Amino acid sequence: MVRNHISNDIDFVQPTQYIVSKNRVAKKPPPEPEPLPPFNPLPIYNENEYSEPNLPDNINNEDPWQLFKLFWTDELIDRLVKHTNKNAKLHPPPEDKDFPRRWKPTSRQELYAYLAVLIHIGLHIESSIKDYWHKDFSHGTMHILRNYISANRWQQLNRYFYYTKPRSKDDEAFQNTFKRIKELSKELRLASIKYYKPGIHLTVNKTIERFTGRAPKIINIPTKPTPEGFKIWLLGNQGYVLNWMFHAKGNNKGPVDLDKFWTEEEGFSKTQAVVMDLLTQEDPETGQRLYQPNMHIIWLDNLFTSIKLLQRLRKLGIGGTGTVRTTKTKREEFR
Repeated sequence: MVRNHISNDIDFVQPTQYIVSKNRVAKKPPPEPEPLPPFNPLPIYNENEYSEPNLPDNINNEDPWQLFKLFWTDELIDRLVKHTNKNAKLHPPPEDKDFPRRWKPTSRQELYAYLAVLIHIGLHIESSIKDYWHKDFSHGTMHILRNYISANRWQQLNRYFYYTKPRSKDDEAFQNTFKRIKELSKELRLASIKYYKPGIHLTVNKTIERFTGRAPKIINIPTKPTPEGFKIWLLGNQGYVLNWMFHAKGNNKGPVDLDKFWTEEEGFSKTQAVVMDLLTQEDPETGQRLYQPNMHIIWLDNLFTSIKLLQRLRKLGIGGTGTVRTTKTKREEFR
C-alpha cells in the first residue's frame, strides 16, 4: 500500500498529459519531416544473437539446486551462519520480556531452509506471514513450510539474519543503508556475470525492490507497479540481470559507488553515467571489458537517452537506441 501519492524520486518523470478536444480542427496539415542526416549503422559482429548459459561442465542446467549453489556457495552460506550467530549474540532480546525467545545457534542447513521460505513467499503471496504455517485448510492454501522450519524459528532467523560483520550498539552506525549488504551484493553480481553469456541486445533500466518498513533510502514512485521500496539500476538481457547498482535518495546522492569519471570528467548526468558505468565494467579475471566493441546494442528509455550519450557509446563500439521526451526531471533542471 502506497503511503504517499507524491513521488520523492528526483529522477521521476511525470506522466504525459494529453488534451483531447472533439471540436478542435487542425488549421493546417502537419509539417513535412526534415530529411535525415547521413548515418552509417554500427556493425555488430556478435554471432550469438540470443543469450546462453556459461556454466561449468559438471553442472546440470536442469537441476535448480546445482544452479542455486553456483550463487549461494557453501563459503557464502558459512559466512552468513557466522555473522547471523554473532548478530544474535550482540543483540539479545530484552530481559523484561515475559517469554523471550532464546537464541539457538543456526547452521548451514537451517539457513538453506530460511532462504527456501523466502523464495516460496516470493512465489506464493499471502496476506500475512502466519498464513504460510496455518494448519486449517478452510483458511486457504496449506503450505509445506512447517515440515522444514517453524514459524517462530523462521521469524527469529529473519530478525538476526546478517551477512556483513555485525556491530555492537557502541560501534558507529552505517552511514549508508546499502553498506550492510555491499559484500553480499558484490559476490552475487560476480556470479551473475560469470555464469551467463549475453546476446546482442542489452538494456539499462531502474526497478523498485519492494520494502514497506522504515529506512531513509526508500523511494516512492506511485506510477510504478511496485511503488515503494529501494531503487536499483539494472543491466539486463532477456530477463536476466547481469549487473546492478543501488540508489541513494537525494539530489546530492544518487547511484551508489558510481564512477565519478563519467560525471566529473565527461560531464554526464548521474542518470546517464549509470549507463556508462555498467557498460564499461571489466572482467575480474582477465581485466578486459565485459562488453567488447561491436558486440552489443543497448536499449534505453527516455530517462537516459541523449545525443551525447549515444555518441559516446558509439565511440566505445556499443550501439544504442532509445525513446525521447521533451520534459526534464528535477535532477536535469538542477544541472
